[in-house]
Amino acid sequence: MLNKKILLFAFLFLPATFCPAQDKASDIKWINSNLGGFQIKIEPHTRGMMSSNLAMQFNGVFQMLRQNIDWMIPGKVNVEVYQDKKSFLKHNSEIAEDWSGALFDPERNIIVMYDEPDHQKHMMKKFAHELTHLFVENTFNSPNSKAPKKEPPVWLNEGLAVNMEDLAQTPNGGIWNRDLVVINIFSGGEHETLKARKQAGGLTEKEKEGLRKFAVSDKIVFFQNFVDFIEPDSYDKALADGKVDDWYLQAYAMVRFLFRPGNSTAPSKRMQFKQLIETLTKYSPKKDESGKPVLSADGKKIMVRPTEEEALKLTYKYQNILAFEEDFWHWLTTYQAIGRKKIRNHVKGK
Repeated sequence: MLNKKILLFAFLFLPATFCPAQDKASDIKWINSNLGGFQIKIEPHTRGMMSSNLAMQFNGVFQMLRQNIDWMIPGKVNVEVYQDKKSFLKHNSEIAEDWSGALFDPERNIIVMYDEPDHQKHMMKKFAHELTHLFVENTFNSPNSKAPKKEPPVWLNEGLAVNMEDLAQTPNGGIWNRDLVVINIFSGGEHETLKARKQAGGLTEKEKEGLRKFAVSDKIVFFQNFVDFIEPDSYDKALADGKVDDWYLQAYAMVRFLFRPGNSTAPSKRMQFKQLIETLTKYSPKKDESGKPVLSADGKKIMVRPTEEEALKLTYKYQNILAFEEDFWHWLTTYQAIGRKKIRNHVKGK
Protein backbone atom coordinates (compact mmCIF):
# COMPACT_ATOMS: atom_id res chain seq x y z
CA MET A 1 0.00 0.00 0.00
CA LEU A 2 1.31 3.42 -0.90
CA ASN A 3 0.83 6.24 1.58
CA LYS A 4 2.91 9.37 2.05
CA LYS A 5 3.11 8.81 5.81
CA ILE A 6 3.28 5.06 5.65
CA LEU A 7 5.46 2.55 4.02
CA LEU A 8 8.12 -0.81 5.14
CA PHE A 9 10.43 -5.11 8.02
CA ALA A 10 11.28 -9.07 9.70
CA PHE A 11 13.67 -11.46 11.59
CA LEU A 12 14.29 -15.02 12.73
CA PHE A 13 11.68 -16.80 14.86
CA LEU A 14 12.49 -18.50 18.15
CA PRO A 15 10.05 -20.25 20.52
CA ALA A 16 7.43 -17.72 21.57
CA THR A 17 6.46 -16.66 25.04
CA PHE A 18 3.04 -15.12 25.53
CA CYS A 19 1.86 -12.71 28.20
CA PRO A 20 -0.87 -10.04 28.33
CA ALA A 21 0.43 -6.46 28.34
CA GLN A 22 -1.44 -3.19 28.66
CA ASP A 23 -0.53 -0.86 25.81
CA LYS A 24 -0.13 2.69 27.10
CA ALA A 25 -1.33 4.22 23.85
CA SER A 26 -4.62 2.34 23.68
CA ASP A 27 -7.23 0.37 25.52
CA ILE A 28 -5.89 -2.95 24.26
CA LYS A 29 -4.37 -5.63 26.49
CA TRP A 30 -1.99 -7.06 23.92
CA ILE A 31 -0.75 -10.63 23.77
CA ASN A 32 3.01 -10.22 23.34
CA SER A 33 5.00 -12.72 21.34
CA ASN A 34 8.74 -12.07 21.57
CA LEU A 35 10.59 -14.13 18.98
CA GLY A 36 14.23 -13.12 18.99
CA GLY A 37 14.36 -10.02 16.82
CA PHE A 38 10.70 -10.35 15.88
CA GLN A 39 8.13 -8.79 18.22
CA ILE A 40 4.43 -9.38 17.60
CA LYS A 41 1.56 -7.80 19.53
CA ILE A 42 -1.81 -9.49 19.00
CA GLU A 43 -5.12 -8.06 20.14
CA PRO A 44 -7.19 -10.72 21.95
CA HIS A 45 -10.36 -11.58 20.03
CA THR A 46 -13.61 -10.62 21.71
CA ARG A 47 -15.56 -12.06 18.78
CA GLY A 48 -14.74 -14.92 16.44
CA MET A 49 -11.66 -17.13 16.28
CA MET A 50 -8.06 -16.00 16.09
CA SER A 51 -5.80 -17.19 13.26
CA SER A 52 -3.61 -20.06 14.42
CA ASN A 53 0.18 -20.13 14.16
CA LEU A 54 0.53 -16.51 13.07
CA ALA A 55 4.18 -16.49 14.09
CA MET A 56 4.91 -19.52 11.90
CA GLN A 57 3.12 -17.94 8.96
CA PHE A 58 5.02 -14.67 9.40
CA ASN A 59 8.21 -16.70 9.59
CA GLY A 60 7.41 -18.38 6.27
CA VAL A 61 7.04 -14.99 4.59
CA PHE A 62 10.23 -13.75 6.20
CA GLN A 63 12.17 -16.79 4.98
CA MET A 64 10.91 -16.17 1.44
CA LEU A 65 12.12 -12.57 1.55
CA ARG A 66 15.44 -13.69 3.01
CA GLN A 67 15.93 -16.05 0.06
CA ASN A 68 15.34 -13.24 -2.42
CA ILE A 69 16.66 -10.04 -0.83
CA ASP A 70 18.85 -11.27 2.02
CA TRP A 71 21.09 -8.19 1.77
CA MET A 72 18.17 -6.03 2.92
CA ILE A 73 17.46 -7.90 6.16
CA PRO A 74 16.90 -5.39 8.99
CA GLY A 75 17.78 -5.76 12.62
CA LYS A 76 14.38 -5.77 14.26
CA VAL A 77 10.73 -6.22 13.27
CA ASN A 78 7.65 -5.07 15.14
CA VAL A 79 4.12 -6.10 14.16
CA GLU A 80 0.72 -5.18 15.60
CA VAL A 81 -2.19 -7.45 14.67
CA TYR A 82 -5.67 -6.13 15.50
CA GLN A 83 -8.57 -8.53 15.95
CA ASP A 84 -10.49 -7.19 12.91
CA LYS A 85 -10.70 -4.32 10.45
CA LYS A 86 -13.01 -2.28 12.70
CA SER A 87 -10.47 -2.27 15.52
CA PHE A 88 -7.60 -1.67 13.06
CA LEU A 89 -9.26 1.46 11.65
CA LYS A 90 -10.36 2.70 15.08
CA HIS A 91 -6.86 2.63 16.54
CA ASN A 92 -5.07 3.87 13.39
CA SER A 93 -7.48 6.53 12.14
CA GLU A 94 -4.71 9.09 11.60
CA ILE A 95 -2.73 6.96 9.15
CA ALA A 96 -5.09 4.28 7.78
CA GLU A 97 -7.60 4.72 4.97
CA ASP A 98 -10.97 2.93 4.94
CA TRP A 99 -9.65 0.60 2.23
CA SER A 100 -6.41 -0.17 4.09
CA GLY A 101 -5.68 -3.81 4.83
CA ALA A 102 -2.20 -3.37 6.27
CA LEU A 103 0.42 -0.66 6.44
CA PHE A 104 3.97 0.12 7.39
CA ASP A 105 4.38 3.13 9.67
CA PRO A 106 7.94 4.46 9.27
CA GLU A 107 7.49 6.86 12.19
CA ARG A 108 7.31 3.87 14.56
CA ASN A 109 9.09 1.40 12.26
CA ILE A 110 6.23 -1.05 12.63
CA ILE A 111 3.86 -3.12 10.48
CA VAL A 112 0.20 -2.71 11.43
CA MET A 113 -2.52 -5.07 10.18
CA TYR A 114 -5.61 -6.98 11.25
CA ASP A 115 -6.42 -10.66 11.60
CA GLU A 116 -8.35 -12.47 8.85
CA PRO A 117 -8.84 -16.07 10.04
CA ASP A 118 -10.88 -16.98 6.94
CA HIS A 119 -8.44 -15.40 4.49
CA GLN A 120 -5.00 -16.19 5.85
CA LYS A 121 -3.31 -16.50 2.42
CA HIS A 122 -4.53 -13.03 1.53
CA MET A 123 -3.33 -11.82 4.91
CA MET A 124 0.17 -13.18 4.26
CA LYS A 125 0.27 -11.47 0.86
CA LYS A 126 -0.39 -8.15 2.55
CA PHE A 127 2.21 -8.93 5.19
CA ALA A 128 4.80 -9.72 2.49
CA HIS A 129 4.04 -6.41 0.80
CA GLU A 130 4.45 -4.32 3.94
CA LEU A 131 7.43 -6.35 5.15
CA THR A 132 9.18 -5.51 1.87
CA HIS A 133 8.46 -1.82 2.42
CA LEU A 134 10.06 -2.15 5.83
CA PHE A 135 13.12 -3.83 4.28
CA VAL A 136 13.45 -1.02 1.72
CA GLU A 137 12.91 1.78 4.23
CA ASN A 138 15.54 0.40 6.57
CA THR A 139 17.96 0.00 3.67
CA PHE A 140 17.59 3.66 2.73
CA ASN A 141 17.23 4.97 6.28
CA SER A 142 18.78 3.27 9.27
CA PRO A 143 16.39 3.22 12.27
CA ASN A 144 17.05 6.02 14.77
CA SER A 145 19.42 7.74 12.34
CA LYS A 146 19.54 11.53 12.57
CA ALA A 147 20.71 11.88 8.97
CA PRO A 148 18.37 13.57 6.43
CA LYS A 149 15.71 11.13 5.26
CA LYS A 150 16.38 9.39 1.94
CA GLU A 151 13.29 8.71 -0.15
CA PRO A 152 13.41 5.45 -2.13
CA PRO A 153 12.03 5.75 -5.69
CA VAL A 154 8.31 5.06 -5.48
CA TRP A 155 8.19 2.75 -8.52
CA LEU A 156 11.09 0.63 -7.22
CA ASN A 157 9.71 0.49 -3.69
CA GLU A 158 6.18 -0.50 -4.72
CA GLY A 159 7.36 -2.70 -7.60
CA LEU A 160 9.55 -4.78 -5.30
CA ALA A 161 6.76 -5.01 -2.69
CA VAL A 162 4.31 -6.35 -5.28
CA ASN A 163 6.91 -8.86 -6.53
CA MET A 164 7.47 -10.19 -3.01
CA GLU A 165 3.71 -10.24 -2.44
CA ASP A 166 3.40 -12.43 -5.55
CA LEU A 167 6.18 -14.78 -4.44
CA ALA A 168 4.39 -15.22 -1.12
CA GLN A 169 1.78 -17.17 -3.10
CA THR A 170 4.12 -19.47 -5.03
CA PRO A 171 7.80 -19.50 -6.07
CA ASN A 172 6.70 -19.08 -9.69
CA GLY A 173 4.56 -16.06 -8.92
CA GLY A 174 0.85 -15.59 -8.37
CA ILE A 175 -1.84 -13.22 -9.60
CA TRP A 176 0.52 -10.48 -10.75
CA ASN A 177 2.56 -12.94 -12.80
CA ARG A 178 -0.64 -14.31 -14.35
CA ASP A 179 -1.83 -10.81 -15.26
CA LEU A 180 1.53 -9.99 -16.79
CA VAL A 181 1.09 -12.94 -19.16
CA VAL A 182 -2.59 -12.76 -20.08
CA ILE A 183 -3.32 -9.01 -20.18
CA ASN A 184 -2.74 -7.23 -23.50
CA ILE A 185 -0.12 -4.65 -22.56
CA PHE A 186 0.88 -1.82 -24.89
CA SER A 187 3.51 0.87 -24.56
CA GLY A 188 2.82 4.58 -24.49
CA GLY A 189 3.98 4.88 -28.09
CA GLU A 190 1.70 2.08 -29.19
CA HIS A 191 -1.17 3.80 -27.39
CA GLU A 192 -0.72 6.89 -29.55
CA THR A 193 -0.45 4.73 -32.69
CA LEU A 194 -3.64 2.83 -31.87
CA LYS A 195 -5.53 6.06 -31.21
CA ALA A 196 -4.39 7.40 -34.57
CA ARG A 197 -5.44 4.15 -36.31
CA LYS A 198 -8.84 4.34 -34.63
CA GLN A 199 -9.34 7.87 -35.91
CA ALA A 200 -8.28 6.72 -39.37
CA GLY A 201 -10.82 3.89 -39.47
CA GLY A 202 -9.46 1.29 -37.07
CA LEU A 203 -7.60 -1.99 -37.53
CA THR A 204 -8.15 -4.18 -40.55
CA GLU A 205 -9.96 -7.49 -40.08
CA LYS A 206 -6.67 -9.32 -40.71
CA GLU A 207 -4.96 -7.33 -37.94
CA LYS A 208 -7.86 -7.97 -35.55
CA GLU A 209 -7.71 -11.70 -36.28
CA GLY A 210 -3.97 -11.69 -35.61
CA LEU A 211 -4.52 -10.09 -32.21
CA ARG A 212 -7.27 -12.58 -31.33
CA LYS A 213 -4.99 -15.50 -32.12
CA PHE A 214 -2.26 -14.13 -29.85
CA ALA A 215 -4.45 -12.96 -26.95
CA VAL A 216 -5.86 -15.02 -24.12
CA SER A 217 -7.66 -12.10 -22.45
CA ASP A 218 -9.79 -9.18 -23.62
CA LYS A 219 -8.26 -6.79 -21.08
CA ILE A 220 -5.98 -4.04 -22.38
CA VAL A 221 -3.53 -1.96 -20.33
CA PHE A 222 -1.34 0.86 -21.61
CA PHE A 223 1.95 1.34 -19.78
CA GLN A 224 3.32 4.84 -19.41
CA ASN A 225 6.55 5.83 -21.10
CA PHE A 226 9.25 4.89 -18.60
CA VAL A 227 10.73 8.37 -18.43
CA ASP A 228 7.34 9.59 -17.16
CA PHE A 229 6.61 6.56 -14.98
CA ILE A 230 9.73 6.94 -12.84
CA GLU A 231 8.78 10.49 -11.89
CA PRO A 232 7.82 10.79 -8.18
CA ASP A 233 4.31 12.02 -9.02
CA SER A 234 3.38 9.23 -11.47
CA TYR A 235 1.47 7.33 -8.78
CA ASP A 236 -0.52 10.42 -7.79
CA LYS A 237 -1.45 11.01 -11.43
CA ALA A 238 -2.54 7.39 -11.82
CA LEU A 239 -4.63 7.71 -8.66
CA ALA A 240 -6.32 10.83 -10.02
CA ASP A 241 -7.02 9.07 -13.34
CA GLY A 242 -8.37 5.92 -11.69
CA LYS A 243 -5.48 3.86 -13.08
CA VAL A 244 -3.86 2.65 -9.84
CA ASP A 245 -4.11 -1.05 -10.75
CA ASP A 246 -2.42 -0.38 -14.09
CA TRP A 247 0.29 1.62 -12.29
CA TYR A 248 1.02 -1.27 -9.92
CA LEU A 249 1.14 -3.76 -12.79
CA GLN A 250 3.73 -1.60 -14.55
CA ALA A 251 5.80 -1.21 -11.37
CA TYR A 252 5.62 -4.99 -10.86
CA ALA A 253 6.67 -5.66 -14.46
CA MET A 254 9.59 -3.23 -14.49
CA VAL A 255 11.05 -4.49 -11.21
CA ARG A 256 10.47 -8.11 -12.20
CA PHE A 257 12.41 -7.53 -15.42
CA LEU A 258 15.33 -6.08 -13.48
CA PHE A 259 15.24 -8.61 -10.64
CA ARG A 260 13.96 -11.90 -12.08
CA PRO A 261 13.23 -11.78 -15.83
CA GLY A 262 12.25 -15.46 -15.89
CA ASN A 263 10.92 -17.31 -12.87
CA SER A 264 14.33 -17.50 -11.28
CA THR A 265 16.44 -15.13 -9.22
CA ALA A 266 19.79 -15.83 -10.81
CA PRO A 267 22.68 -14.59 -8.65
CA SER A 268 23.87 -12.26 -11.42
CA LYS A 269 20.47 -10.55 -11.63
CA ARG A 270 20.13 -10.31 -7.87
CA MET A 271 23.61 -8.79 -7.67
CA GLN A 272 22.77 -6.16 -10.28
CA PHE A 273 19.55 -5.30 -8.49
CA LYS A 274 21.35 -5.08 -5.17
CA GLN A 275 23.90 -2.73 -6.74
CA LEU A 276 21.08 -0.61 -8.18
CA ILE A 277 19.47 -0.15 -4.75
CA GLU A 278 22.80 0.51 -3.04
CA THR A 279 23.73 3.09 -5.69
CA LEU A 280 20.46 4.92 -5.06
CA THR A 281 21.16 5.10 -1.30
CA LYS A 282 24.49 6.91 -1.74
CA TYR A 283 24.16 10.67 -1.42
CA SER A 284 26.94 13.14 -2.17
CA PRO A 285 27.21 16.97 -2.17
CA LYS A 286 25.61 18.71 -5.13
CA LYS A 287 28.20 20.71 -7.08
CA ASP A 288 28.01 23.68 -9.41
CA GLU A 289 29.69 23.97 -12.81
CA SER A 290 32.99 24.87 -11.18
CA GLY A 291 32.91 21.79 -8.96
CA LYS A 292 32.14 23.65 -5.73
CA PRO A 293 29.49 22.28 -3.33
CA VAL A 294 26.11 24.00 -3.63
CA LEU A 295 24.88 25.35 -0.30
CA SER A 296 21.34 25.79 0.99
CA ALA A 297 19.99 29.07 2.39
CA ASP A 298 21.25 28.12 5.86
CA GLY A 299 24.75 27.38 4.56
CA LYS A 300 24.54 23.57 4.57
CA LYS A 301 25.68 21.38 1.70
CA ILE A 302 22.83 20.16 -0.49
CA MET A 303 23.04 16.36 -0.74
CA VAL A 304 21.82 14.55 -3.83
CA ARG A 305 21.81 10.94 -5.01
CA PRO A 306 22.21 9.56 -8.53
CA THR A 307 19.07 9.68 -10.63
CA GLU A 308 17.47 6.37 -11.61
CA GLU A 309 18.89 6.86 -15.10
CA GLU A 310 22.41 7.33 -13.72
CA ALA A 311 22.02 4.34 -11.38
CA LEU A 312 20.76 2.09 -14.20
CA LYS A 313 23.70 3.13 -16.33
CA LEU A 314 26.17 2.27 -13.56
CA THR A 315 24.61 -1.09 -12.70
CA TYR A 316 22.80 -2.42 -15.80
CA LYS A 317 24.84 -0.49 -18.39
CA TYR A 318 21.78 1.15 -19.96
CA GLN A 319 22.84 4.40 -21.57
CA ASN A 320 19.48 5.98 -20.78
CA ILE A 321 15.90 5.21 -19.74
CA LEU A 322 14.89 4.66 -23.36
CA ALA A 323 17.43 1.82 -23.70
CA PHE A 324 16.02 0.26 -20.51
CA GLU A 325 12.50 0.55 -21.92
CA GLU A 326 13.42 -0.99 -25.29
CA ASP A 327 15.09 -3.96 -23.62
CA PHE A 328 12.06 -4.40 -21.36
CA TRP A 329 9.59 -4.59 -24.27
CA HIS A 330 11.71 -7.15 -26.06
CA TRP A 331 11.67 -9.28 -22.92
CA LEU A 332 7.95 -8.85 -22.21
CA THR A 333 6.91 -9.81 -25.74
CA THR A 334 8.90 -13.04 -25.50
CA TYR A 335 7.75 -13.77 -21.96
CA GLN A 336 4.09 -13.33 -22.86
CA ALA A 337 4.39 -15.50 -25.97
CA ILE A 338 5.90 -18.38 -23.97
CA GLY A 339 3.34 -18.05 -21.18
CA ARG A 340 0.37 -17.85 -23.54
CA LYS A 341 1.54 -20.88 -25.47
CA LYS A 342 1.58 -22.86 -22.21
CA ILE A 343 -1.96 -21.68 -21.45
CA ARG A 344 -3.27 -22.73 -24.87
CA ASN A 345 -1.59 -26.10 -24.65
CA HIS A 346 -3.11 -26.61 -21.20
CA VAL A 347 -6.58 -25.75 -22.51
CA LYS A 348 -6.09 -28.17 -25.41
CA GLY A 349 -4.95 -30.86 -22.98
CA LYS A 350 -1.41 -31.10 -24.34
